[in-house]
Amino acid sequence: MAFQLATSASAAIRTLGSGLLDAVLPQTCAACGEWIDGRQGLVCAACHAEVQKGLARPYCPRCGRTAPQPAIHADGCARCKYELFWNVAGVARVSIYTPAVRRLVLGLKYRGWERNAEYLADHLAQAMTAQGWLQEIDALAPVPMHWLRRGQRPCDHAAVLTEALARRIRRPVIRLVRRARHAPSQTNIPSKAARFENVRGCFAAPPWWLPPWPKTRLTGWTVCIVDNLVSTGATIAEVSKVLRRAGAKRIYAATIARPAAPGDPAADLTAVGVPADYTDDTTNLDK
Repeated sequence: MAFQLATSASAAIRTLGSGLLDAVLPQTCAACGEWIDGRQGLVCAACHAEVQKGLARPYCPRCGRTAPQPAIHADGCARCKYELFWNVAGVARVSIYTPAVRRLVLGLKYRGWERNAEYLADHLAQAMTAQGWLQEIDALAPVPMHWLRRGQRPCDHAAVLTEALARRIRRPVIRLVRRARHAPSQTNIPSKAARFENVRGCFAAPPWWLPPWPKTRLTGWTVCIVDNLVSTGATIAEVSKVLRRAGAKRIYAATIARPAAPGDPAADLTAVGVPADYTDDTTNLDK
C-alpha cells in the first residue's frame, strides 16, 4: 500500500512539474509551430500522422523514388534501371516530401534545431529495418560539408542526423570522405545534368596529413551514406565513388525524403492529406 501511494505521489509530482514547465517554457511542434503538451513529444499529433502516412507510401527500393506499387520491382523501377549513374544498391527513406517533413528538415539544416534529428532518426531507423538490409550495414557515412559551407550553417546537418541514427542502430560513423572542393549549393540548380556537373570531383578521401589516423580501409565493408534529402542523386553518386575506391563492397543510402526532381512525376501528396494546391518546390529548399 505504501509503495502504491509513493508511486502515485511521484506520478503526480512529475505531472505537476511538466505542467509548470509547459506554462513557463511552452513547447511548440517542430513541424507546424503549434503549442503542444511537453509530454506529447517533438511534433503534434497531426504532423506525426502526416509523417506516418508519408512513410507508408510505396517507393522504389533501389532509388527511393515514389512510384505506384505495380511499377516497383525488387531490382528497381523503370527510371533507375536505365540510369547509368545510379551506383548504390538501395535507398531507405522516411517519407515523401510533405510540408511537415520539409519543415523538420529545414529546421535542422538552416536553424540548427538538432532535436529534429532525433525524431527523424527514429523514423529513418524504422525505414532501414523495413528495407531488409539493416543487418548488412557495417558503418554509416554522412555526406560531408565543406568548411566554407559550415561557416554559413548553424550545424553540420548530415553529420548530426548520422550520429543520431548511429545511436539507434548501433553502427559506427566513419568520416573517410571529405569535401575537397567548394561548389555552389545544389539548392538553386534546377537542371539534373547541371547538378551532376556541379558536384563532380567535389569529394575525396582525406590526405595522409588529415585525420582519421590511422586511415581505415573499408575492404569488404557494407556502408550506408546518410543525407537529409536525395533529389537527382548526384551527391550520393559522387560520395559512393570515394567509398568504393576505399574498398567498400556494397553501398546503400538512407535519407529523410526523395522529392520529385526535375523530370520526375510529382509525388502523390494528396494521398497523405496534403492540399492539392501545395507546391513542392525543391529548387528553393532554403525558403
